Amino acid sequence: MWEIPQRIDTFESHELEWVPQPIKVLFREILSWEQDLIGVYRSALPVVRTWLEKTQATAILDLCSGAGGPALTLLKALQGGGLRDVKIKLTDLYPASEVYAKLVSENAGLSFEAESYNAMQSTKEETFRVRTLLSAFHHFSPEAAQKILIDAAQQSDGILIMDPFSRDLWHLLSIPVGTTLGTRIYPLLKDNSLFTWAVTYLVPILPAMYVWDSMASVLRGYTPDELIALTQTPECAAFEWYTGTWDYLPLAGLKGVYLAGYRK
Repeated sequence: MWEIPQRIDTFESHELEWVPQPIKVLFREILSWEQDLIGVYRSALPVVRTWLEKTQATAILDLCSGAGGPALTLLKALQGGGLRDVKIKLTDLYPASEVYAKLVSENAGLSFEAESYNAMQSTKEETFRVRTLLSAFHHFSPEAAQKILIDAAQQSDGILIMDPFSRDLWHLLSIPVGTTLGTRIYPLLKDNSLFTWAVTYLVPILPAMYVWDSMASVLRGYTPDELIALTQTPECAAFEWYTGTWDYLPLAGLKGVYLAGYRK
């Protein structure tokens, strides 16, 4: 629907070094809450189940976990769908260890790596032998994205990449509206701390960040054809690759894009 023909490799405010860490953490927690609320990854359960059947894996290493919300939502969806033996380990180049520790204490099947984990230069893990990368692949340039895929093909038995939007004009208009509305509701339903109220209502830093970052995320997104093109290297030939989309708010026309790979 009204596809934007070219990917624009711009920036997102929550990635900037000078943005205070408490704001970054709150930004990611709100994003995780919003995605959980509308069932972004619950609706993707058939896609994930099919990929797990192809890999025959029950332990997932989650790359670029951020605040951990997308992986936790996925884990709950898998457990609710009858896959109670599945485990997920959170990792990140800059791990939010305190946040991860809290999530792990409250959720069976979840663990985390406290050390920095580089998705482009990793080591093979015997237990967590397949990987997910949720809501973050659009952050990477084509060169960096391809390095992640090559690393996965060399150091794992499978990878599933999912971004919850498509690069078109409808998502460019609707995603900022929805996510910014979520920032207004979050203090009322989830976190009524003084800090959250201050950066949401008194000085609306978070709503402003969400307007820009949501637009930037859509503009940075990859299409299914572009994702498949990233796998066309000799290093990635050890995997079978396939791609597609999934609907999570069909009435609103919202859909995500995924790339899945598994060892031949």
